[in-house]
Amino acid sequence: MIKNIFIMKGNTGELIFYKAYEDVFNVKLTSSFLSAIFSFVKQTLKTEELSEIEVGLFRFIFEIEKIKQDELLFALFSDRTDNLVELRNQLREIKNQFLNKFDLNLLTDNYDGEISKFLDFEKNIDSIMEKGNQLVSDDIKNDLLNIFNELHTFSSFVVSSALLTQTGRVIVSNLEQDILQEIVRLLEGRFLSGNYRVNELISLEKFGVLSLMGIDKHFISVILFKSNCPFETGLVISKRFSNRLQKLIC
Repeated sequence: MIKNIFIMKGNTGELIFYKAYEDVFNVKLTSSFLSAIFSFVKQTLKTEELSEIEVGLFRFIFEIEKIKQDELLFALFSDRTDNLVELRNQLREIKNQFLNKFDLNLLTDNYDGEISKFLDFEKNIDSIMEKGNQLVSDDIKNDLLNIFNELHTFSSFVVSSALLTQTGRVIVSNLEQDILQEIVRLLEGRFLSGNYRVNELISLEKFGVLSLMGIDKHFISVILFKSNCPFETGLVISKRFSNRLQKLIC
């Protein structure tokens, strides 16, 4: 879950915009922490490439925009288990909309320290988050749950199942959390390396036979079968399941 969003001036560490979904940090201390990290990366590591940092159960994701002799630092703070690709896309959209909405001279040559002019950007944030959160309607989600329930009564080989996006975002799932996290990391890694779509993947894992079936360019159906399930049987069930989901959501 996204907890905080920061927009800062990179050279000075001044906080320009802040959006809180959970008040888990002191804002001033956190902005100072982020500024110190950025300064360390630039001065010690001699690079301005700052992508993400994991701290315990949490993760900071960064986007940096060079503006004349300064930089704008966009940072998003979330749970470590949240989908990295989805969050990265949302943060990039936040950066793009911010840069298009405001005169960049207000942030460089003519910057007066007055940040109230940027408060209206919260509407853009809300729109970006709302658009990202609602991939399927509540009615369709209920229909999906019915199909999942039917799947589990259809075959004794089926252990658990899920519907994910191609980037690993969870739509519906009854998979155990550790298995789900392993699948999400797999999909995130594939996506970041340029493999943007899973078509068909079935493998024997330590926890059973895992089948991933691409529904379209957006979604993947996932079924975990018992270890003794024949691959051919798993494929047949997976394709039938995927076809039913495709008719509902595509």
